[in-house]
Formats: sequence, structure tokens, C-alpha cells
Amino acid sequence: MRIITWNIRGLGSASKIEAVSRVVRMNGADVCLIQETKMDSMSVELVRKIWGDDCFDFKYVAAVERSEGLLMIWDKGSFLAEVDLCERRIIAVAGKWVAEEKAVTLVNVYAPNSLAEQKMLWEEIYGLRNQFCKAWIIGGDFNAMRNRSECINCSSTEKGSKEFDEFIKRCNLVDLPLIGKKFTWFGPNSKCSRLDRFLV
Repeated sequence: MRIITWNIRGLGSASKIEAVSRVVRMNGADVCLIQETKMDSMSVELVRKIWGDDCFDFKYVAAVERSEGLLMIWDKGSFLAEVDLCERRIIAVAGKWVAEEKAVTLVNVYAPNSLAEQKMLWEEIYGLRNQFCKAWIIGGDFNAMRNRSECINCSSTEKGSKEFDEFIKRCNLVDLPLIGKKFTWFGPNSKCSRLDRFLV
């Protein structure tokens, strides 16, 4: 099972579409989770350009005033979707992973920056755990850090980190470690942090 997650910060240009398509092809992805498409609609033609063939299905959430926006694409031969939920900050698709004949729920997340809104999202995701099958794979941009070691020269709140850490534990999820680098976001003035991750 090969899953890619990428906060693309705008999918509207040909160069961004080609960049995602290249990563999908190079890694032989079965699933692609994209955050911040900044697009208010998503055509089959555009998704086909990303995926490279017709053996795909997808779900998307439109951007709000040219910000946000989610897209999930998967190989129909690898994953058979059965039920889905698409909301402003999440796409959840439950189905069967064909190779292992196992029920699994795939979730694409783009969390807000506001701590209050984050807490609401964590509660929403926790509630969904009772509605969908228990084998979960959640990927995306959580805009949150579990502890101070996950950031350099960035502002982080102890409360936000604690709530995020408690959410992960409460859902009985495992935070997969990064391989090759420690951070996923890099900003000006040598700022860096780990905002993107997979929870399983």
C-alpha cells in the first residue's frame, strides 16, 4: 500500500499538476491525498492528468474563497470504496483494500490553525471512528505539533500540542515516524516544523 500526502498550496497551474503526477508515477502510488488545492471544482480530466490512466476514482472538497480544498485519488484496482464523507476539513472513504481483502478507512485531513477549530476537528474525527471501520489510515496537514521537538523557531502552544497528542492516543492511532528528515514545513528565518504526518 503506497500512499502519498502533499499540501500543494494551489493545484491550479500546469506545473503543479505535472509535479504531483510525477510523484504519483515515480512512487507507484495507490492513493494520493492532496491538501490546499485552492480550487472550487475538480474535473475528471484534471484528475486523469494527475493519475496518468483511467483506473482511478476520487473525492474532493471545494475550496472556500480560493483557500483550502481537498482531493483524494485512489487506484480502483487496489481500493474498493463503499462509503464516504466529505466535509470542509476532511475526506473519509471506507472500503476494502483488495490485495489483503481487509476493510480500511482512508482519511485526508487539512486542519485549521485555530486551536478552538482544531479541537472541534479532533472531536469530529474521533466521532467518525465509531461510524467507519476501525482500521484507519489518516494522512494530511494537521497544522499541529505533538511537542516542541517538532519545531524550530516557530510559535507553538503547550495546550495545542497536548490536545493533539491526547487526540492521537484517544483514537488509538500510531504516529508513523519520518524517514530521511525531521520536518515537513520550512519557512523564512530558518523556521521549520512537522505539520504533515500519517496516523494509523
